[in-house]
Amino acid sequence: MKTYQRKGSDSLLIINHKTSRKVLIKDVIFLKGNINYSTVYLEGGKTKMLSHTLKFYEEFLCTHGFLRVHRAFLINPNYVMEYCEEKEVVKMKNGHEANISRRRKGVMKGF
Repeated sequence: MKTYQRKGSDSLLIINHKTSRKVLIKDVIFLKGNINYSTVYLEGGKTKMLSHTLKFYEEFLCTHGFLRVHRAFLINPNYVMEYCEEKEVVKMKNGHEANISRRRKGVMKGF
């Protein structure tokens, strides 16, 4: 299944095959997983529900700089506003918080 396309210098993420709904990867703030579904949080406050797990998107998005910080979160580091080491939380520019698991603390070094 071909899921991703490249258009010029911007990469696209296809989020609905039936309607060919696409978003620019640079507009994705983070993905939140919930069992077999993922919610994509986009710039501008929009969200999209996807019927795939985070693992389905992880390999491709990690090549674009996304970080898997928890089993339920895949974040875009360009939208990180603050990293709180004591609470093990990353605050994103849209106001949401993403938890960081104990085993993935090393991913956040440098923030």
